[in-house]
Amino acid sequence: MATTITNIEFKNVDNIEKREIVVTLSNGSIIHIIACHESWQQYGGTTDDLYVSMEVAEKYNGWLHGED
Repeated sequence: MATTITNIEFKNVDNIEKREIVVTLSNGSIIHIIACHESWQQYGGTTDDLYVSMEVAEKYNGWLHGED
């Protein structure tokens, strides 16, 4: 069975410098996405897990950097 996203949480909405997205996957992994220069970085899972959450990172990169 393929791993899917079960929850997406936006943290520190009011503090741009500390914004973070936490993605929970169906296999129990919790992926953290944070701003990195003009892009993003992820941690908290396997390479396959990070690939599953990459679409979220791409979609919300602007939000991580202060866009609403």
